[in-house]
Amino acid sequence: MGLKSVKCTAIFAMLLPMASAAVTEADVFDWWDAGIITPEQAGEILSLLDEGNADEACLLAEVYAQETCEAHSPKKAKERTTKTARPPLRPTGYILSKIRLDSTGHIDSHREELRVDFYRYTLRLGTQELLTYRNARSEAHFGDISTKELHSHIPLDTLWGTAALYPFGKFHVAALLDSSTVTQARAGYGFDRHTSADIVYWHGNTTPYRDHFHSAALQAAFDFGKATAWYQAGQDVPLLKIEFHNTTPPKKRNTPLEPITFDWRTTAYYHGDSVPTLARLSSTILKSRLWGSQTVGTTAKEWFNTRAEANMRIINPLHSDSASVRTKAMIISGPAFARAALTATCRELQDNCRQSDWKPSFTSAFTDHWSTGASARARYTRGEGFGPPRLEASLRYQDIPGNYAKVTLVAPKGNPSEDFQIRNEAHFSGPFLGVSIVSTFKKNVNISLHPSQGSLMVKLLF
Repeated sequence: MGLKSVKCTAIFAMLLPMASAAVTEADVFDWWDAGIITPEQAGEILSLLDEGNADEACLLAEVYAQETCEAHSPKKAKERTTKTARPPLRPTGYILSKIRLDSTGHIDSHREELRVDFYRYTLRLGTQELLTYRNARSEAHFGDISTKELHSHIPLDTLWGTAALYPFGKFHVAALLDSSTVTQARAGYGFDRHTSADIVYWHGNTTPYRDHFHSAALQAAFDFGKATAWYQAGQDVPLLKIEFHNTTPPKKRNTPLEPITFDWRTTAYYHGDSVPTLARLSSTILKSRLWGSQTVGTTAKEWFNTRAEANMRIINPLHSDSASVRTKAMIISGPAFARAALTATCRELQDNCRQSDWKPSFTSAFTDHWSTGASARARYTRGEGFGPPRLEASLRYQDIPGNYAKVTLVAPKGNPSEDFQIRNEAHFSGPFLGVSIVSTFKKNVNISLHPSQGSLMVKLLF
């Protein structure tokens, strides 16, 4: 993905899901422009969003931008339900076309998809060609098969073949056969609604994989998260991935007040010099022996809904004894019509926080539909003082959840006459049509106001 093409994006889509995501394209560009994430990290998150892997994109956002991601919240977790009712025979679905343009206005990438749901079948044609059959907890897939279809905790390469899963009682078995003779066998057991374990075996011996390989993985899910260990014969250590989280209220008290809650989240990847052949990890994770973050927080709803949070992220490159450690602390408090927050980030703990970022902010929901916000983010360098602040002011109108328009004015260097940005967002979702528009315009002393990046998404259901 070229840097210019990522920075200047135009997307045209038919029936792109319009539900508010934990991480959006606008978030990624904002973090990039503010210097919170690097261009490479932005590209990794955007690629995952394009593929529809919101969970992994959310995980990257938690580590790179140190932002709380709702996709990993226990409240967002959903159990797979068993449907026994006869599904409708009327076909439903959508058509999807997605085009990305580079900074010169030329098409950099495009994505097309037709999806039709009929009875217990789902047909996808276009970028992903897949026929799926589901009946209660049973599944069968034929075509392009990857992470979602195989219920893998670790992202996988896309394979072309057939896969099936069949449950009996608390047990289930599954298998995959790829056109290049890659095979997978899987067996699992569900202890209760929240706890399960799977053992997975992989084998491959032909093109496009140069070497014969055997690998096995153990994947477990708990009410507090997931953990996976995947080992391929010949590797020094297995590939490990953990995502743990918990919210712990104190003991019940004889008081009408809501309790103060405490929560924590741990996310991490660990691997040696190589990873299993079929694992498809972001480049920064591949280059890092240890990659992850730890977040702890507390919320006191009865005290003006006060929230305090601390985050530490660590990235330890391969073949290096040193690790990059960044810490972030945040506190936010106040009623809806006047909430104030302060965020402090130590950019590198190894150099004793020589550089730190400070961001006071204020938001006000002054009516049921209108809200406004303002922030100033400045970098402090020891011995040099504060640099010019990044100033932002926004105004937002929301009709119903998911339908809103927002305009944000940004002065990246503190002086609007020197550098200035306008970021616009508009999102609408109806029963048959959804529209989402995000655009950014920039100007500086040398260049007049011009479009910098943007996206257009349109959803049409049938």
